[in-house]
Amino acid sequence: MTELIYQTIKKTQQRGSALIMAVFVMVVISLLGATMMELLATSSEGVAQEVLGTRALAAANSGVQGQLQKLFPLNSALGSCPATSHYNFSTIQGLYQCQADVTCSNYVTSSDGTKYYRLKSIGTCGTGTMAAASDSIVLSSRSVQVEARSL
Repeated sequence: MTELIYQTIKKTQQRGSALIMAVFVMVVISLLGATMMELLATSSEGVAQEVLGTRALAAANSGVQGQLQKLFPLNSALGSCPATSHYNFSTIQGLYQCQADVTCSNYVTSSDGTKYYRLKSIGTCGTGTMAAASDSIVLSSRSVQVEARSL
């Protein structure tokens, strides 16, 4: 008889503990899932920024190359060094939404007539406008500086 009372008391004390454990496990799994989703979103943003950075570097290099071609044209005299030039690469596949702003300066002319030039190009790629409340900005910028001299 005492054994029957003991089993009855033991069963009534354990009633509902499985429900509490199930809720606890569901909460823990939900938190792990939310953490994984946030990690995945952050990783995707990092990859997008890395791709845009590579495209911005290519745009900056292309801007410098375009300016060097104007400065040193093939089979002709020394060209001009405009103070600023703007290149828009939006129609070029691979550089969509990219542009480059290039500055050129003749910083030294030696006594023998050799001219030394400094070209700086800033390539930018992406969309959006810089605003305090904007959270949909995807922009990347890279700069390249080249020094060249006439022959």
